[in-house]
Amino acid sequence: MKPRPLTIRAWHYSVGTVMFVAASLIVPCKGVGQTRQYVVTELSRDDAPGVPCKLNNLGEMAGRAGSGLNGELRATVWNRSNFKAKHIGALLGGDYSSASDVNDVGEVVGVSNTGSAIVPFLWTGKGGPSRIPLLPGDSCGQAIAINKSGHVVGYSSGSEGTRAFLWGRKLGVLELGILPGGSYSTARDVNDANEIVGTSGSSNGERAVLWTKAGDVCDLGTLPADWASEAVAINNRGEVVGCSKGPRGTRAFIWSKEGGMQELGILPGGDSSRAMDINDSGEVVGSSASGTAELAFIWTKQGGIADLNSPASAALGFVFIEAHAINARGQIIVMGRSAHDSMMNSAMSSEHNEVCAPAPPSSFLLTPAKTP
Repeated sequence: MKPRPLTIRAWHYSVGTVMFVAASLIVPCKGVGQTRQYVVTELSRDDAPGVPCKLNNLGEMAGRAGSGLNGELRATVWNRSNFKAKHIGALLGGDYSSASDVNDVGEVVGVSNTGSAIVPFLWTGKGGPSRIPLLPGDSCGQAIAINKSGHVVGYSSGSEGTRAFLWGRKLGVLELGILPGGSYSTARDVNDANEIVGTSGSSNGERAVLWTKAGDVCDLGTLPADWASEAVAINNRGEVVGCSKGPRGTRAFIWSKEGGMQELGILPGGDSSRAMDINDSGEVVGSSASGTAELAFIWTKQGGIADLNSPASAALGFVFIEAHAINARGQIIVMGRSAHDSMMNSAMSSEHNEVCAPAPPSSFLLTPAKTP
């Protein structure tokens, strides 16, 4: 899809596309400025609001969107070429589903109700979703991530509490360990080497953990003086991101075997930050917040933390508040607001002569622009 100028009319179509130079991402690198340029595609629609959660390295996205006349939420995948949405559906007896991840083969995992419980599912691209088994004796759970081999991680819950699991067609469902003194765990991501990250309770509080290929559970610790941490993503280099919590509030971190846990920082004027994803190049995305605002960021080893908003994007009516996924191509899924949201609110406010509630966040895909 070729970029086109932003017009009021453009936002009434399913996709509106513009290009901006992210001037705020000009960061010094050995004396040489770096400029990032993105094509911005709005993915939300008035008639079928959608929330993409993750994207694979090909640019296919997975999440949830309204389906049918009654707008019931269904797990959804978005095509990488034309962003057309395809609803996956729900498990038998269910009326709700949501996708949480998609691998490069196009396999999707998520959660669906069955009329009596919320359970994990796998969708392979044909037919409807199929149920992923829970740990023995459990009644509900969720599939959160899937790698290129089709191995799935998430959590399973029942009378024994919440426990992280790994599932594969040949593996079956396996319980992942819990740190000493803990009573629960949740797996959040898995890389292609079957290294898994998430959180576990422990005698020292909640901790970010890494489950190794050998099956060991490793406490990743916290930032200095903090009392809790959680890990949310791992790349194929074994680098882990998440957040650490303590007397200074919440801070985003990156962890590696060589360097341990390091703080990523916060944007100017902010007081907290959360890392939400990392790609194989080590680029991290997330959100930095203050008491009055929340802004999406990207972090790189060369440039540090930088705002994904810029004067150029603000002039076009965009405010990006949270970046929650990035792939190997540098494409980023962000939540935010557009001029379209503001105009819709203003029109409704004038029509009814009352102040309307803020419009729900829109979803955008930022794609690095090709340089000449």
